[in-house]
Amino acid sequence: MSISAAAVSRVCGVSTEYKNFNSGKAFMLPQRLAVIGQGNDDAVFGSEKFEIEGSANAVGEKYGYGSPLHLAALQFFPQNGTAASFPVTIYPLKKAEQALPARASIEAAETDSEKGALANGSGVIYIGGVPCEFTVKKGEKAAAILQSIKAAVDGVLRCPVKTEDITEKKLPFVSKWSGESANMITLEIDAVIPGITFTVKKFSGGAVDPDVGTALDKIGTVWETFILNCFGYDKAARLDTFQEFGEARWSALEKKPVLVCHGCTDVVSERTKVTDVRKTDAVNFLIVSVKSRELPFVVAAKGLVNDIITTANQNPAQGYKGLLTGLHCGDDDKQENYTQRTMSVNKGSSTNIKNGSVAELNDIVTFYHPENEGQFPSKRYVVDAVKLQNVVFNVRLIMEADALKGAPLVSDATITENKRAVQPKTVKTSFMNLADSLALQAIIQESEFSKKNMEVKIDNNNPKRLNVKFPVKLSGNVEISDTDIYFGFYLGGN
Repeated sequence: MSISAAAVSRVCGVSTEYKNFNSGKAFMLPQRLAVIGQGNDDAVFGSEKFEIEGSANAVGEKYGYGSPLHLAALQFFPQNGTAASFPVTIYPLKKAEQALPARASIEAAETDSEKGALANGSGVIYIGGVPCEFTVKKGEKAAAILQSIKAAVDGVLRCPVKTEDITEKKLPFVSKWSGESANMITLEIDAVIPGITFTVKKFSGGAVDPDVGTALDKIGTVWETFILNCFGYDKAARLDTFQEFGEARWSALEKKPVLVCHGCTDVVSERTKVTDVRKTDAVNFLIVSVKSRELPFVVAAKGLVNDIITTANQNPAQGYKGLLTGLHCGDDDKQENYTQRTMSVNKGSSTNIKNGSVAELNDIVTFYHPENEGQFPSKRYVVDAVKLQNVVFNVRLIMEADALKGAPLVSDATITENKRAVQPKTVKTSFMNLADSLALQAIIQESEFSKKNMEVKIDNNNPKRLNVKFPVKLSGNVEISDTDIYFGFYLGGN
């Protein structure tokens, strides 16, 4: 009231004040991504986190062009195309002590040393999926052709390797960063040049990745909803570190659920050797593109921005079906059939299918598949974890509201004039509103079940404690459809 109680002369007072009449209305959790990876060995940078402000070039300048961090950033903030609509924060790591880079080479040879190349030609060398184009003139010898390849590779800033001096008709390459993850760099040459043959020696020798734990420690109180791992997915100790961190973030005191994404280009028999033994791991998951030449973390980055995190931001109840556009997809004969994909999911691995010439996300699942939960484990699908993230977020909005902090807590039967006092029935109303609102967003279903079975009570032993039970039935997603078609023939008659 704005009119004084002492007023005596005739007057009409009108004032406005905001009141929230939508307590319990569901809000979508703003998604965030943490990228954990290395910069180049020759880049000078600190260990503090860095939020990308829309430019992959800024990442290249800071951590080195062609570094894992730069290559991931190119997927989130491409020079052309749609950029990430969610915050992307880098948690950088420098090379470990005793770390070694990976090395590879291409050797060229003439079928006739006198004639060299028998015709003009061109080719592409793919290094970690990055194309480097070169041309060849008729009569050029192997050394000259390798020099053209060297110039082509050195001329592509985002290429993940450096060239070394050509010796004995061999062009050596060395990764721009050190560690086992550098062994993931693929090397292919696509060139048909009459009179010239090429021999490829793949990347190997990279050793000792840095400890991701130092990057995880820097996340602190920020609610990063997804983490992109720019290292290999197959190291048990590193997966353990991610799982322990993730499970802690799902705990009652942290309340900041997170999922950790890894890229994978391996066939089902290889990747399930890793996932099948991690039956209770509901934190880690793969994004797969079978036999792609791309770096695995680039595959994962594209899957996150082209579908998973973008969809989680806009419609968290929706399952994932995005295309890995702009990236190489493995050959047709390398793709997996339905039986193989089913085995993959049952052993805790995501899958992809091929849509034209592009890889498409198919089953996006965590490693979680304990035997005692049967064919349909509760924490299998990443989309269900995202739904739970949103439930947690909205419960926090209710229970961490400023009006509840330190407020007098009295029973529903108590009559009080204290405007700050809180009764269980008031909190229950907020949760009833939340149930309806989550159902409207298709995050949960059967809101009446939640409302009927929820409990909000003052603790029997502690008058300062409010105990809440909020059961929810998550919505499903269309993964399998089964249609029977019955047919017959018309038979003419009289």
